[in-house]
Amino acid sequence: MKRLTRFITNLKYEIIVLILFVLSRVPQLGYDIFNTDTWKWKARIYDFGSGIFGLDFALTIQKYHPGVTLMWLGTIGVKVYNAYNDVFLGHPPINDNINTVFELHFVQKLILVTAIGLTISSVFYVLRKLFGLQYSILTVMLISLEPFYLALTRVLHLEGLMSTFMIASFLWLYYYLFDTHHKSRLYVSAFFSSLAILTKSSALFMLPFTGLMMFVWFLYSRHSLKKSLTLTALDYSKWLFSFLIIFILLWPAMWVVPLEALKVVYRGISDIGIERGHEQFYFGRLVNDPGVVYYLIVIALRSSAYLLPGLIGSLLVIKRIEKGRQNFIFYVLLFSLLYLVEITIPSKKLDRYVLPTIMGFTLVSSFFYSWLCSRFGAVLKNNRAKVITCLLFMLPAIFTIVFVHPDYFSFYSPYTGGLKKGIFILEPKWIIGQKEIKQYFVKLKNDKGYEDFGEGESLEELVVRRGDDKNLVVAFPEKYYTQVWPFMRQIGAWAVILELGPHANVSDYVAFPVWDDQSEMENRFILERTGTIKLRGVDLYNVYERIPLPLYPGI
Repeated sequence: MKRLTRFITNLKYEIIVLILFVLSRVPQLGYDIFNTDTWKWKARIYDFGSGIFGLDFALTIQKYHPGVTLMWLGTIGVKVYNAYNDVFLGHPPINDNINTVFELHFVQKLILVTAIGLTISSVFYVLRKLFGLQYSILTVMLISLEPFYLALTRVLHLEGLMSTFMIASFLWLYYYLFDTHHKSRLYVSAFFSSLAILTKSSALFMLPFTGLMMFVWFLYSRHSLKKSLTLTALDYSKWLFSFLIIFILLWPAMWVVPLEALKVVYRGISDIGIERGHEQFYFGRLVNDPGVVYYLIVIALRSSAYLLPGLIGSLLVIKRIEKGRQNFIFYVLLFSLLYLVEITIPSKKLDRYVLPTIMGFTLVSSFFYSWLCSRFGAVLKNNRAKVITCLLFMLPAIFTIVFVHPDYFSFYSPYTGGLKKGIFILEPKWIIGQKEIKQYFVKLKNDKGYEDFGEGESLEELVVRRGDDKNLVVAFPEKYYTQVWPFMRQIGAWAVILELGPHANVSDYVAFPVWDDQSEMENRFILERTGTIKLRGVDLYNVYERIPLPLYPGI
């Protein structure tokens, strides 16, 4: 009992960080967004779990990403949800029920958020030990409240998970190099790198970077090339061996078909990541590769109002910051900029890929705000006033998060024109305004007197019943359909895929995003504009009523 009490006392700040991190993401979690790949990952999680519990470990190869950590967490979520239903409700989850979809989504994302929260707590621990409470509190708050990071840590996807693991691995490595007598820190760094690479192959960056950082550190501190190479070889071999052990232990496919597993990852990197682009709207044009400055544009548009001023401010006052912190800033920038180079090289580019760099830049920008707090504290000569000043710095960030909740992907920097301008510069990769879409069609459904679809009714039955106007059917472009259909089913309506003729031909309305309105190209039926769905006063989707073409043109 004494040990437990001592443990809690020593880590009380980290426990508070974990609790606050999870609580900050719980409101409407699971009821906010279904990202494009949600259903693919849910299917992979099911197959992954089947491989684990059926002892068919080759089945744990599901994707080249490879997404192993996400599938472990998703599988735990399924088991927790099933156990809850069995123990407290006395029956398994109800199939073909829309509430089951949302409830399981919540549980799986809660497990994911908790895992990220635990990692953030370890980040806080390192920063607290290195730089004290003021900087660590400011930094973790700025990272946790960064809208893009907040958005990506609330979805069943890879980037938020991978980025957090990468930053944790980097910080624990720095913590080890700061005092090499503590070998456990080296192994913790290797552990987080294993998790990052098991999440997504982009994190393979950590393998060469770790060796490079060790060499630069030892060369700078020992001033001997030979000694630096020797120390790097010794420590890197320990780090790499630990990394490999954890990597193999946590991916069951490596136990039975290791070469096949590694080949799948390699093919994903070479064939898809490097050679294949990704079609997207960028400055109003459809492009496959948006070019070398793409991620700089993403940072400008997607980062909070704190990031860039803080980054510039830290570089301006760097000479006034103590030497140890200057050293840390150098290595953080080395990590952030080299990773930026890595993701810029492939032709496939997506805005979320830059998240590790945004997190790294936040580590740097926090020094500026910490410096400002210290300056104010020196003037006020009062510790309580100093704390209050630091908290006041964070009020705009908190207000911003409350203002955009829960649609954090709709945040665009006010420096670049906000949501109104941003959607036409950088297309939202995942649907935004889900709540507004639902509210719009709830009102339309009530105004027009549409009835709810029956429980368990299938899409095939809907197509067979074409011409029946008692129920509301809305067509969406395919990439948005997968993200919006649960919300439409929730209100007793049905979403269908616009590109599929039999489905589109039973729709009553069609919705297009304003940045890609293809209504004028539609020739299967007549579209008559009936309204616009807005988010915070900005037009997002144009809504059209579908009118069948006359059987005999000209009549």
